[in-house]
Amino acid sequence: MGALAVCCALLCGWLGTGARQGCRRLRGFDPGDRGGPPRRRLLDAPVPRAGVCVSAAVLLGWVLSGPLVGLVGLPAGVLLSIWIGRLESPDAVRAREEIDRDLPLAADLLAACATAGRPPEEALVIVGRALGGALGSRLSEVTVRLSLGADPVGEWARWTRDPQLGGLGRTLQRSAESGAPLADGLARLADDHRRDRRTRTQMKARNVGVKAAGPLAACFLPAFMLVGVVPTVAGSFRHLFG
Repeated sequence: MGALAVCCALLCGWLGTGARQGCRRLRGFDPGDRGGPPRRRLLDAPVPRAGVCVSAAVLLGWVLSGPLVGLVGLPAGVLLSIWIGRLESPDAVRAREEIDRDLPLAADLLAACATAGRPPEEALVIVGRALGGALGSRLSEVTVRLSLGADPVGEWARWTRDPQLGGLGRTLQRSAESGAPLADGLARLADDHRRDRRTRTQMKARNVGVKAAGPLAACFLPAFMLVGVVPTVAGSFRHLFG
C-alpha cells in the first residue's frame, strides 16, 4: 500500500505539472512571463514537483498504516500538486507589482503621444523603450506583433483579457472602434489606476494592524501571565501557607 501511495503521488505530481503548462499554452499568455529568457521555478519542473508529492506520501505512510495509506495517498498527491501549481513565483510577483506601479505613467505617456498626433502603434514603441522593465517588455511584445502585420484592434481585444492591462486594452479598443478621443480616455485611466492603487495601499496599511493583533496577543498575554500574574499568585500562596 505504501508503494502504491508513493506511485500515485509521483504520477499526480508529474501530470499536474504537464496540465498546468498545457493550460498556460491554451490561455495564450502567462502572467508570470514578462519577456526575456524564460525562468522556471524549481517546482515547475516535473521531477522536483513529483518529489515533493512523494515526500508527502511518505510522511502519510509514516503517520498512517494499513489501507488508509492507499486511500489517502492519491488525494494527497492530487491536492498537493494543485496547491503547488497555484503558487506564484517571486519573479512573477515582482513583475506584477512593477506593472501595477508603472501603468499610470505609461497611460500618461501614451496620452501625451496621442495629443502630439502619434498613432497608438508608434506611441507604444516610444513608451515601451522609455519605461523598460516588465511593462516595457509587455508593450514591446505587442509592438513586435503589430510590426509583423497583426490587427491592432485584435491586439487591443487580446489585452482586455489580461488582468492588469485590461483597462488599457479597453481604452485603445474603444478609441479604435468608435473614434473616441484617445488622450482623454488614457488620462482618465491613469487617474483611476492611481486612485485604485492608493485605496489598495491604504487597505493594506489598515490590515497590518489587524493582522499584527493576533501574534502580539499570542506573545504578550503569556508573557504577562508568567511575569505579572504567576509570581503574584505564587507570592500570595507563600504568605498564606508560609
